[in-house]
Amino acid sequence: MHQPQTVHLIGGGPGTLRALRRHFRAALEGVGTGRPLVAYVGAASNDNRAFYTMIRGGLALSGARFRMAKMASSRASAADARALLEECDLVFVSGGDVDHGMRVLRDKDMVATFRRLARAGKPMFGISAGSIMLAREWVRFPDDDEAKAELFPCLAIAPAYVDAHAEADGWSELRILLGLLHRRGDRDVVGHGLTRAGGLRVTLDGDDVTMHAIGTPIPRFVVHRDQVVPAAAVR
Repeated sequence: MHQPQTVHLIGGGPGTLRALRRHFRAALEGVGTGRPLVAYVGAASNDNRAFYTMIRGGLALSGARFRMAKMASSRASAADARALLEECDLVFVSGGDVDHGMRVLRDKDMVATFRRLARAGKPMFGISAGSIMLAREWVRFPDDDEAKAELFPCLAIAPAYVDAHAEADGWSELRILLGLLHRRGDRDVVGHGLTRAGGLRVTLDGDDVTMHAIGTPIPRFVVHRDQVVPAAAVR
């Protein structure tokens, strides 16, 4: 049975801790416990301890308790990670490399767990690569060759295509993603650019999906006459 769920997709990036604090506090308002337990998923950074310590320290004033759901190491216990994800009040999917993060989740057989928890209404919060992992699909570039760009699946918890903090290059990878989806035959594809200081709050209730911009307007892109073009921003 599907339960209503909220997913926060935050752009993040260097120098955006202040905005992250605001968005994280807002996400905790819907959790409803005094000192919520947050399961930190650092798969995209290979469970980098320094990155985890930085994020936890930066969000310490929120009052949340953080524990890392370790998955990247061959010694990491998938059972322990799964138990923490079940127990926690909010799942925090952190940044790094999207492709690596998804490989870790698949290797530990965690994809179905994330999707089951989402259907049960578990709140989830992504930042940077973590936001992309919570969305539908992303694009990789074998041999760093744009001509070889290919799609790969993500968690598809948020029914969206997103990129994070890529204002400086005009959201080039998001544009490539949408172009590949269009050439595959997908119709009416829409991409969202999660800005450095902003993001999307996605509310899921059965088949009903609503998206609200948080922090800043969120750029949208669509395919028109075989070209990826800007559309009206989400506000």
